[in-house]
Amino acid sequence: MSTMLSRSEKFIPPFSGRDSKPATLSPHIYHPVDDFFFFTSSSRPTGLPSADCAIMFVFTRNHLLHVARRRPLRGFAASASISQVIKGKANRAKTNSFCSKNIAYATGGTSLAIAGLLWSGRGEGEDVEDPRDKMALSSVPLSKLLSGWVAFAFCSSPAWVDMSESLYSVLSAIPILDSVTKAVVMETFFNQFLGGETVSECLPKIEALRNEKIGTLLGYNIEAELNGSSKQTQLILEQIQHVLSSIEAQGELARKFWPNTSATGGDSRCWVRIKITGLLPNPSALYHGSRAILKAREEKGLDKDVPYPGLPHDGDWEAALKSVTDLDRKELLNLRAVLENIATKARQNNVRIVIDAEQTWYQPVIDSLTDELMQRYNSEGPPTCIASFQAYLRRYPQLLDQQIQRADEKGYKLLFKQVRGAYMVTEAARWKEEGREGPGPVWETKSETDASYNYGVEKTLSTVAEQIQKTGHSRISVVFATHNSISIDRGIELLEKYGMAKRQGDTNKLVVSGETAGSIAFAQLYGMKDDLTNKITGSLTAEGGFPLVVKSMSYGDLKECLPFLARRATENKAVLAGRGGAIAERVRLGREIRSRLLPFTN
Repeated sequence: MSTMLSRSEKFIPPFSGRDSKPATLSPHIYHPVDDFFFFTSSSRPTGLPSADCAIMFVFTRNHLLHVARRRPLRGFAASASISQVIKGKANRAKTNSFCSKNIAYATGGTSLAIAGLLWSGRGEGEDVEDPRDKMALSSVPLSKLLSGWVAFAFCSSPAWVDMSESLYSVLSAIPILDSVTKAVVMETFFNQFLGGETVSECLPKIEALRNEKIGTLLGYNIEAELNGSSKQTQLILEQIQHVLSSIEAQGELARKFWPNTSATGGDSRCWVRIKITGLLPNPSALYHGSRAILKAREEKGLDKDVPYPGLPHDGDWEAALKSVTDLDRKELLNLRAVLENIATKARQNNVRIVIDAEQTWYQPVIDSLTDELMQRYNSEGPPTCIASFQAYLRRYPQLLDQQIQRADEKGYKLLFKQVRGAYMVTEAARWKEEGREGPGPVWETKSETDASYNYGVEKTLSTVAEQIQKTGHSRISVVFATHNSISIDRGIELLEKYGMAKRQGDTNKLVVSGETAGSIAFAQLYGMKDDLTNKITGSLTAEGGFPLVVKSMSYGDLKECLPFLARRATENKAVLAGRGGAIAERVRLGREIRSRLLPFTN
């Protein structure tokens, strides 16, 4: 197949011309249509969107309690104390009267404000609506649209994102306000971005997604920091149990949704995500083991031309155990035993586990363990373990080439999730702190990262197509996890180009062949980029409604999840605020809200 990439073809990043310039994100550029739901004010602080001078909504589970005009950084200008609403039992009659009156005021005032603002805010610069996304949005409850809009309005401001974790900590420490804060956060941010606090709370959302032909990657929200305090043994056991419970729940759903997996390579699109740092008392054992691996590779003369942190090799695991302390060795051996137990449980339930990639200073040990698990659990029978590869690392093109060749030579199926990467800020900071010479592990520009990601898309799909053409099936399965529409469009184009998908009659939909369906998937985070998810489900289909896109759904206790969300939001604030990020999400939801509340403005 002449159009396919050769296995020996080298990756050449765009080092010249326009593509070599760093991508410039403009988080503080707003279009008139973006702010149709806001009061604007000339007194707002520079750098904050007019959302910060907006109508402010306070939600309970079922009702809008109060609406107040808020001025920047001056708190609420509410005419009544919120404690009047909260006390309830002591002043029931008074409170009921207060609520009824303010609900009436809120409804009337909000209607007038929205009417005027929506009418004046329409017009120039509005993005073209995707009919596939519009159709999907039409079935979303209004309450869900409103809570999502509030969450994305907040995320549109880098300044508010920076303050989020501290602000939540302060408000949560104030009596009375703590319960109000939790209620608001639960109904907006938590509801938008997480599946629930327990597995059982996630199940209705997972089933709803499946009814839309969308699979799920379920994960308990656990992580650890290198310099953080050590976790108690009981907490580790609880976290492991969460993973096992997730596997059992996904296994039951797999048997319900897709009982016969023989035609899809053993896959049901019911997956579970694992973060290895969350399974250790302290990730320092990973750090020390990774340093030992890098030292051993250097002594063997390996990876001389490979960017940090190098490539996995035979003997890495033994090198890690040999050169660490007894305590670290014990923790690493326990970790391997835990992962084997998890993988065995997953195989018994016909569920695939995705091992998340993490910071580069942990990655050599994670690579070694993942490599070992794939050789053991992906060789015979339905494959179980999915690795994660980060395209924003300079090593990625070489890593992908090596992994395809390694799986072929050792006779196991290569399953991997390709992401761009989530630790750019911390990677750059640590490289600088350690005083390392030369370029860091991460590509310096967005264009280089995009080129690296797209290389992975083209290399993988060409290899899958080549294997299917030769043998009738592929020994590679890939998940393209991305919020980048260009990468998704390219992937869909290549599926058709390489003959893995064909147009369905007179429709514009592509039907993916049975041999391909179990080898290809796209993925987005739960609660984000639903427009891209809807675009994929509207563009691609597989026999029997097998999902070709999955949502990565996290769950966990609110106290555990919010710091995690705040840190991820802080690290990705430029992307959140840029076009295609939180602003675009806010506009998208606001457009649908407007069409329902004020259809005559459309």
